[in-house]
Amino acid sequence: MSFITLLSAIGFPLLMAVGGVMAWRLSKRESAPGAEAANWRDDSLDDWRKERDAEIEQEREARVTQTSSRTHAGSGGEENEKKRIQRIGG
Repeated sequence: MSFITLLSAIGFPLLMAVGGVMAWRLSKRESAPGAEAANWRDDSLDDWRKERDAEIEQEREARVTQTSSRTHAGSGGEENEKKRIQRIGG
């Protein structure tokens, strides 16, 4: 028997069996209840988000102070108007 025939008859099936057992053990280890997944979080943009949120909050406060001093023409009288709800059907 040549080496290649021996390798294909015994070596490859043995290698496949060992690989299958190792894959089975790794899958069992990952699904164990005590195993925790690595908590990965992208915090590369946290500083930018904080700056953006601070700018938005400043703009919001500026709008609130501007709109509280003056009223819009379209917004007057809506608060005093009662809503009438009509039920249709039985």
